[in-house]
Amino acid sequence: MTITSGEADRLFIAGCALPGGGAALGVENPATEEVFTSVPTADPEQVEMALAAARLSFDSGVWASRPVAERVKTLGAMAQWLEQRRDELIDIAVREVGAPRSLAKLAQVGMALDQARQLPELFARLPEWEHNEMPLGELITGKDVLLSIRQYEPVGVVTAITPYNFPMQTNIWKVFSALAAGCSVILRPSPLTPLSALALGEAALAADLPAGVLNVVVEAGTAGALQLTSDPRVDCVSFTGSTTVGRRIAAQAAPTVKRLVLELGGKSVQLYLPDAVDQVGTGAATVFCSHSGQACTAQTRVLVPHDAVGAALDKITSIIPFLKVGDPSDDATMIGPVISAGQRDRIESLVAAGIAAGATVVAGGKRPDALDRGYYVEPTVLLINDNANPVAQQEVFGPVITVQGYHDLDEAVAIANDSEYGLGGGVYTADLPAGLSVANRIRSGTVQVNRSAPTAYTPTGGYKQSGIGRERGVAGLREYQEVKHVVVGP
Repeated sequence: MTITSGEADRLFIAGCALPGGGAALGVENPATEEVFTSVPTADPEQVEMALAAARLSFDSGVWASRPVAERVKTLGAMAQWLEQRRDELIDIAVREVGAPRSLAKLAQVGMALDQARQLPELFARLPEWEHNEMPLGELITGKDVLLSIRQYEPVGVVTAITPYNFPMQTNIWKVFSALAAGCSVILRPSPLTPLSALALGEAALAADLPAGVLNVVVEAGTAGALQLTSDPRVDCVSFTGSTTVGRRIAAQAAPTVKRLVLELGGKSVQLYLPDAVDQVGTGAATVFCSHSGQACTAQTRVLVPHDAVGAALDKITSIIPFLKVGDPSDDATMIGPVISAGQRDRIESLVAAGIAAGATVVAGGKRPDALDRGYYVEPTVLLINDNANPVAQQEVFGPVITVQGYHDLDEAVAIANDSEYGLGGGVYTADLPAGLSVANRIRSGTVQVNRSAPTAYTPTGGYKQSGIGRERGVAGLREYQEVKHVVVGP
């Protein structure tokens, strides 16, 4: 075992650990700007090998035809292998992702390992077939009895393309769900965070997953991803990332009409009813401490009653000094770096565009003075009065929130829905019926009232340009299955 020591030197293709045919890819620690290890990359021939292996393994039925209980047992062995390396995986999340250690323990790795167990267990409880809901009179006619069922079958070969922000979680959502359903998978991780994906390849070898059922290929560019999203041997593409890239993938998959699962961008609101404005400091801190705002569902648009804007800003700015920004390996750190110099530059550019469009900087807005290394951005609060401001419309993916006032709930809901995105959102109030009423009017795939509860059993996904399909939960598992209507008569 080498990957969880941060010294990955193998890809995983066709049941074998192989040296990369491409140039080595350096893995950078975003907190120090240092390359701390390198990983192999796949050349075009190895991408082709992965495609052929996945297709052969699926068509042969070596995995898809196994009883569900046997598949779940093998996935349980993979999950156990990862669990035994929990501390090493946490270290990887700190160094590779730049996640503060507390976040790495809880969300980056802890929740991921829980879901590696839970997703297959949930799949095992799903029916493999169900009766169609036909009227009895249509099923029984005279002496004839008709059987009409819908049967669930694996969709086939799945390409899983995962992002850098919560790589272990998204790798597990896609890989364990698709494998539980009987699919064969090619996992292509973000070039910024390849180590956690390669760990899944090691887990598959340790659990004796049949050759070709899970392949892990790393690349520095996008040529392999293009092949993996357009090749006719792939039946489904599951991608998490930006809407811009998601549109491109949809176009690449269109000629062969592949199944798509796309979890894309978000610009979620945290909407406070008048009785809950005192909670706004905690809500803002949650965004800043959720991997420096690098979360698709981060509730970065804060909406409060117009006459409470000043009080809300006071509460937010009073809590910022207590949020330690710095070395993610320090247990006291709450806000670490963003992933790269390019992402930091993009955040600074969007903040500048927001200011040019009328936003007022209330806090932050620059790099921390005390940190001369690492890709850090101060927790930033921008006051806006127009939801058309680019910083309110474009996904920043950093520790930046906007605060905006509303005159009544109709206006608040209109502001919440005034976005091309619809991934998440939150409503905060002690009046639960009122909160639920507002939540029902927000067009997003997830809306929480007062608290979140993301688990393996709850689906996530978007409305509008936030995506297609769902991850996790029953809906997410069914994404990796086809529905076949079987009818039998005498």
